[in-house]
Amino acid sequence: MPNPYEQLFGNEDFQQRAPDDEALPSAFPMPPPPENQQDPLDAILEKIAAFQQNAEPFSVLMSQTRAVDHEVSGEWLALFVNTGGSHNQGNLSAEKDYHALLIHKFRNLIEPMKELALLHLETLKAFILEIDDAYYSIEKADVEIKTDKERAVDGLNLQRKILAEAARNLDILDQALEACERRMKRYINAGGANNLSAAELALIAKNRSHLCSGREHGFDYTFFNINLLDKAAMTFGFLMKETSSQYLQKLLFALENR
Repeated sequence: MPNPYEQLFGNEDFQQRAPDDEALPSAFPMPPPPENQQDPLDAILEKIAAFQQNAEPFSVLMSQTRAVDHEVSGEWLALFVNTGGSHNQGNLSAEKDYHALLIHKFRNLIEPMKELALLHLETLKAFILEIDDAYYSIEKADVEIKTDKERAVDGLNLQRKILAEAARNLDILDQALEACERRMKRYINAGGANNLSAAELALIAKNRSHLCSGREHGFDYTFFNINLLDKAAMTFGFLMKETSSQYLQKLLFALENR
């Protein structure tokens, strides 16, 4: 009976051919060399830089929009008393033009704001999922990791501040639109050039509500309104894991479930 192991240990031809890669058993292929993967923290810092690059023209847009010029102050009182601070346009045609201007400004802000919010979501998600106290990099010293983490937290908090300012501007414009519609009620069935039907005003208000609620863009921008606790956390550079995870879930809802 032939030795079943002769081919492996006793056959000279086999021993000579074994080192040849083509002769190795195909059932055990060599694993491919590992691909060069970017360090997760470096990838997050790149996302933060991309946000800042897009935020710079957006910040100029907010300056040019001058939402504060339309801030409503004592508008209800101005309906009965001349307070000097009313945005009363004087006639129906002017009120409609003013309303259209406010709509234009609102839409111009909410569209790029949503793009920034999506970048913020992507960055925050990566930070929460990939960076924790046990994070380690073979390419960086501990002090460098600590510095990069702080840079990432500062960048995320700056994103929140920018988005919070944008949300405040949109709130101002929304309130100005509502005040404009209240003034327009004076012209319902007023007759003459200033005549306005109740149906027209109802449709104007409905379209404004669809836009300013965020439904038109699938984006609840009011999510970024910040309270005193949020302000304190951002001032001191906090980004706690648990609260950040809750924040992420609410952010997902604000962007994906309108």
